[in-house]
Amino acid sequence: MTEDGPFLDLARRAVDAGLAYARERDLLMTMVVMDVSGTVCAAARMDGSRPITYQIAVAKANTARVFETSTEVLAGRVKPENKIAIGQIGTDIAFLGGGLPMVRDGVVIGAVAASGATEDQDIECALQALAATGLSS
Repeated sequence: MTEDGPFLDLARRAVDAGLAYARERDLLMTMVVMDVSGTVCAAARMDGSRPITYQIAVAKANTARVFETSTEVLAGRVKPENKIAIGQIGTDIAFLGGGLPMVRDGVVIGAVAASGATEDQDIECALQALAATGLSS
């Protein structure tokens, strides 16, 4: 339970908002919301979206959750050779834009991620999904 209601409600709201944003732009997207423990609480893959986008979205959400920052920021900060090393050590890690932590009162309570289009479009979908929850990143 969060101040904003049950986390599941926030997760579903985020997924629905991300998918609605994608539909308006004729994008085929996968959305994932993960809680602070790393459990996927809500997810959806649009018909026609490549199956691999689910695993990518999970990895983006997990990365935003454990590093407590957006995957876009991390992608620019981590050296290419370190991305490979970190990816081999940690599971479900992706240094690609489109993953955002879900923050309430300065505390990460989960993460949202989008995958399926260009990196910029994934970021836009994730931002729209997060905005629907009223939380920050």
